[in-house]
Amino acid sequence: MNILIIKTGALGDVVRTSFLAQALKDKYKNKDPKVFWVTSKKAISLFVNNPYVYQIVAEEDKEKLKSINFDLVINLEEDEDSAKFVSFLNTKKLLGAFLDKDNKIIYTSETEEWFNTSLISKYGKKKADILKKENIKTHRQLMSAIIDIKDFEKYEPFLRLNTDQRIIANDFLRRHNLSRSDLIVGINTGSGERWPKDLPIKMTVKLIEEIHNKFNAKILLFGGPEETTRNMEVIKLAKAPIISTGCGNDLVEFPALVSICNLFITSDTLGLHIALALKRKTIVLIGPTSNHEIDMYGLGKKIIAKSNCLCCYSRNCKSMGKISLHEIIRSIEEMINFKILLIITAFRELNIGRAIESALNQKTKYDYGILVSAPDEETLNIAKKYSKHNKEIKLFKDPGKGKMYALNLLIKNTKKEDILILTDGDVFISDNVIEEITNLFLDPEIGCVTGRPVPIESRKDKYGYWANFLFEAANKLRMKAFESNSFIECSGYLFAFRGDNKIEIPLDTAEDTIIPYYFWEKGYKIGYAENARVYVKNVSNWKDWIKQKVRTAKAHETLDKYADTKITPRVKSFKNETLEGFIHIITYPTTFKEGFWTLELILARLYMWILVFYNTKIKKFKSVDNWERIESAR
Repeated sequence: MNILIIKTGALGDVVRTSFLAQALKDKYKNKDPKVFWVTSKKAISLFVNNPYVYQIVAEEDKEKLKSINFDLVINLEEDEDSAKFVSFLNTKKLLGAFLDKDNKIIYTSETEEWFNTSLISKYGKKKADILKKENIKTHRQLMSAIIDIKDFEKYEPFLRLNTDQRIIANDFLRRHNLSRSDLIVGINTGSGERWPKDLPIKMTVKLIEEIHNKFNAKILLFGGPEETTRNMEVIKLAKAPIISTGCGNDLVEFPALVSICNLFITSDTLGLHIALALKRKTIVLIGPTSNHEIDMYGLGKKIIAKSNCLCCYSRNCKSMGKISLHEIIRSIEEMINFKILLIITAFRELNIGRAIESALNQKTKYDYGILVSAPDEETLNIAKKYSKHNKEIKLFKDPGKGKMYALNLLIKNTKKEDILILTDGDVFISDNVIEEITNLFLDPEIGCVTGRPVPIESRKDKYGYWANFLFEAANKLRMKAFESNSFIECSGYLFAFRGDNKIEIPLDTAEDTIIPYYFWEKGYKIGYAENARVYVKNVSNWKDWIKQKVRTAKAHETLDKYADTKITPRVKSFKNETLEGFIHIITYPTTFKEGFWTLELILARLYMWILVFYNTKIKKFKSVDNWERIESAR
């Protein structure tokens, strides 16, 4: 299936419309769609690392697409050239603007709500402006309606940095003696020439001084070519150190420099959409443009001018002078403090006290709470003994329908937490887990972090050796993937993710499988906190070993139903295990006995994968969400 999207400008609109590629690939995934995208030449770099777009075509080269038969063409541009171009394409269905038989630009019914507020509105400019002001839908809602996507909140603008951009960012950090642990605030309060969306210079100076003095923040000043004089004036007037990022950055350099920031304060410009696509906490200042149309994707705050002249799209608008600086400062305070919740899930776990004690004894500068979830009274009664003396421990009695079911309930009801850390009641964590994991989340690009499982058994007996062998192999793979910014599957024994109550874990898969994919497909990175350790007691007999491993592997076999594994390949598979494990097989054993145990492990893993294939592909058995104990692992 071939799909074409035409969106060339403005550049901010190109960025925020980018989610359509993923949404369309999901909608038509059974037809393996290829998404082509026509955009302006300077915007091509915004798509270079986008896995959902099959081919980027510069606007000047779009004629070569006339030889392709398209199943769907979406033209979101208003100009005559684009309308004429799509009118002569071979396509089964067209959405958007095109030329009628009288060479007049009209648009399809699916796009009426969007184009009725535009320059080509069939109602004329005066009515279009009224409709624009009356609109209460976000841009994401309006675009999703065009392609008939109901669950639009799953999708966000996609912009993932490439290797060259990461080098640019790291070089800038080094040159200016900045650390990832610093609070780095980007200030991008200028605007283009079209509408007066810029915060007045004196207010910008005062804002910078207050942020620096109150939060000891490092200030990065951003701007485009039109803001050169303005930014020089801001630097001259401000009584606070400012690092200028320059005003001549292209669309490779600009996103790289925005990625340095922990927090980005911006007017409604290209910088807003790049910051949000890069998952930066963002504060947007709004005056003459539409407040409702802007979607923050749960990443920030809108500060709306206290003015009667809002959403006026007037070149003479003065509303930006009525932005409340106090409101900006208050929003920064709310956004920079992490709210952390450590969730311990358990079932008939009489040793849960060890897990709770390790959670309580964390050495960290961060505030955090603890929640113990279990379906049985025995486990909860043990947890109550700790909660009586520690206010931060909360208890949750889940319905007993399985771990995934319980986690879905918990996630939906944890709306205020920034970071959720998941672990189990039959393991215990090192005293630096909160610190190590949360430090990685200082990088806003990281959406999910996994800790390092460590077996409590020595490698002196066979099952202890097998556990050490497999855990160390996983450690090496995760270290390698983290260093190369590749995808990492997390460990269910200990992992964390940014609070998002829209996540729903399918009941026939595993939480440590699907949640990392959820964040990766939105453009986040997956982090590995190697020093955040979780200590695991492993099985001690063959019956429990094969039962546990088959159950775990089966939960990964359903991944294709919920994630695009052509874009993000599966990590846990027989093929990957064979290719990646060869060197480890040769180098890990140190004695003849360990070499023999390694051969046994290879045969055991092969038998396990055969069972998984037989159960899932031949017998069509489904992974079932339920609480199941492996007794020898207790």
